[in-house]
Amino acid sequence: MKDVTIVIVSYNVRDLLRDCLASIPSGCQGLITETFVVDNASSDRSAEMVSREFPWARLLHNENNAGFAAANNVGLCQATGRYVLLLNPDTRLRPSAVFELVRFMDARPSAGYCGPRLLNGDTSHQPSARRLPTLFSTAYSLLGLSSRFPKSRHALDLHLLHGHTKDFRADWLTGACLLVRASCVRQVGALDPGFFLYFEETDWCRRMLAAGWTGWFVHRAEVVHLGGRSVSHAGATDLFFGNHPIHWIRSSRRYFRRQYGLLGMLWSEFVQLLLYSLIWLRHRWQRKAESRLKARRAAGTIRYLLFSRKPKDSPT
Repeated sequence: MKDVTIVIVSYNVRDLLRDCLASIPSGCQGLITETFVVDNASSDRSAEMVSREFPWARLLHNENNAGFAAANNVGLCQATGRYVLLLNPDTRLRPSAVFELVRFMDARPSAGYCGPRLLNGDTSHQPSARRLPTLFSTAYSLLGLSSRFPKSRHALDLHLLHGHTKDFRADWLTGACLLVRASCVRQVGALDPGFFLYFEETDWCRRMLAAGWTGWFVHRAEVVHLGGRSVSHAGATDLFFGNHPIHWIRSSRRYFRRQYGLLGMLWSEFVQLLLYSLIWLRHRWQRKAESRLKARRAAGTIRYLLFSRKPKDSPT
C-alpha cells in the first residue's frame, strides 16, 4: 500500500504546477507515494507539460472547470494511500514536509487530518490553522477583536493564541496542503462538490470533527504557499480577503446555511452588511487616501453581498 496519495487540482497555472511537482520528491523522501494531477480543462498546455516532464504523475482530465471540490474528488476516489494529501499547485514542499506530517499522524491514531506551517513567498508566516467560523467571526475580524480576545471561539486565527513554533489542535486547516487519513475519508466521505471554490475544506474539517477525529497544526512541516494565483486575474480580488468575490459569497452562504440554517445564513449576511455600511459611512467623507480606499472597498463589498449572481466557470 502507498503511504500517501497526492491530489493536485490545476487550472491554467502551468509554471506554478511545474515548481510544485518538482518539489514532491524531496518533500516526500522516505515515503511511497502516488500523485494525481486533475486538470480542470486548462488552456495553457499544463497537461502536456505534466505528461512530458513528470511521467510519474498520473494525469486526469476534466472536460470543463468542475470546481475545486469536485476535481479533488476525482483523485480521491482513485486513491490507494494510507493518507491523502490535497496540495495546491501554487505550493512548494520544503524537504521532508510530507514525511513530517505522516510521522506525526502515525503517532496519533485519533488524528484524522493535519496541516503544515505555511510560508509566504518571502518565507514569512502565513496563517493556516483556525477555529470553525461562527455567526460572529466576520464581525470579530472586521472590528479587530480577534487579536484582543484570541481565546474567544469567534476568533478564527489560532496562531494568535498558539503562535507557529509548536504543534496544536485546530478545527480547520487550509486546504492548500491538507493531509487526511484514508479511513477518515471513508467514514465522512469526500468533499462536497456543491462548493465550487472556498469553504470546501472548512466543511470537510467540520464533518471530520463531528465524526470524532481531531485536526492538528504541525509546525515542523513547512510548505511555501504563494496563494491566490489561480484567481489573480479575477476582478475585485482585493475584497473578501483576496478571494474571488462571487465564489466566496456563494460558498459562504452554502456553508452557513448547512451549519446554522437559513436564519443563521441571513443573520451572518446582515451583520456583514451592517458593519461594511458603518465602515463606508466612517470613511466616505475623509480626504486621506487610506480612508478613501477603505470606503471604496466597503462599497464594493456591499454591492457584491447585495447583487452577486451565479458566476460563469472561473478559475479554481
